[in-house]
Amino acid sequence: MKVFAIAALAIFCASAANWTDRKEYDLVLSIRAESSPQKRLALLDEWKTKYPKSEYQEIRRELYFAAYQAMDDSANMCAMAGEILAAQPDNTLGAYWFALLLPEQKKPAQEQLALGEKSAAVLLGAKSQAGAEWTAHRVLGWVHWRRGENALAEEEFRKCLELNPNAVQISAWLGTLMGLEQKPEMRVPALWQLARAAAYRGNGALPDVQQRQIANVLDRLYISYHGDNSGLDQLRISAAAKLYPPAGFDIENAAAAALRKQDEELSRTNPQLAAWVRIRQKLESPEGEKYFADNFQGKPLTRLKGTLIKCDPPGKPNELTIGIVDPAQPEVVLKLDTAFPNAAEPGTILEFEGVGNAVAKGPFLLTLATERAKISGWPTAPTARRSGK
Repeated sequence: MKVFAIAALAIFCASAANWTDRKEYDLVLSIRAESSPQKRLALLDEWKTKYPKSEYQEIRRELYFAAYQAMDDSANMCAMAGEILAAQPDNTLGAYWFALLLPEQKKPAQEQLALGEKSAAVLLGAKSQAGAEWTAHRVLGWVHWRRGENALAEEEFRKCLELNPNAVQISAWLGTLMGLEQKPEMRVPALWQLARAAAYRGNGALPDVQQRQIANVLDRLYISYHGDNSGLDQLRISAAAKLYPPAGFDIENAAAAALRKQDEELSRTNPQLAAWVRIRQKLESPEGEKYFADNFQGKPLTRLKGTLIKCDPPGKPNELTIGIVDPAQPEVVLKLDTAFPNAAEPGTILEFEGVGNAVAKGPFLLTLATERAKISGWPTAPTARRSGK
């Protein structure tokens, strides 16, 4: 899009009266005739040095830009577009090129970030130009990101994706931004956008080198979050086909995966204990009281197995404190209909059933009402020894 070079040719239609002198005119003619962009730059520098206040400074900046463009010199193209925009605040071409090129600069100055915002304002006021609105939101998102204004940056990037869902460079930026936020609720959306940037192959896809770089980042972040790479290939396929994940989409984190595997193993080796662990987790959840009322208040609980911690009263107990997961940690209190005629030693293994009576969370304790006949493992009372003659 060598628009500046085309516009600059208009100077050769100017009358001689517009030139400082004949030498300036001849120098510019030599610039026009020079095909080498490097030599053209040298001549432009000469023109700028000899005639700093030329009436054709605007055209000179445009010729500078065209020379840098011919050399594919992005940094100087951006700088010159900035000069054009600073000198001509309403110059849409200067605004467009500055907004387009600024995100490619590695260490932009604060002044450049401010000019980036100005270029976006010019473009948003000239939406008739193809791609102007998208370019404006892109540079605004990038400027906010550089300033650490992540919420504003995310908003602008999403506007870009609404205008062009196939602009996966924006997906890469958005995924990186959300990943750096270190917020649990952003981890899965971040992985989705990075997977899209790494896997999308249609119009607007990133170059292979960048895709491989993002794929490497995705692999590390996914394994760090999930625990292994299972499901990653499917994530790539899904993300390549759709801009955002479907409602309810989730990726199991490593901690949840570890708990699930533990639960599966426990269910296989000790289903009774596994059932209790699931019950306790639900009882300790924020909805625990409702869960107890709906499922256990006045209703029988599944048969459980635990370790006796203490008896009350010690001699003929009618209240037993039991530990299930941890034999030293009280979890269940059994209130008996009738007392046992004898005590049992702490550490005695008991199996029991009961009806839900109450639950407490701090510390956790489930109280069950039960009958002596529904408790197994209690030692028999010692037989009284008769005295002999």
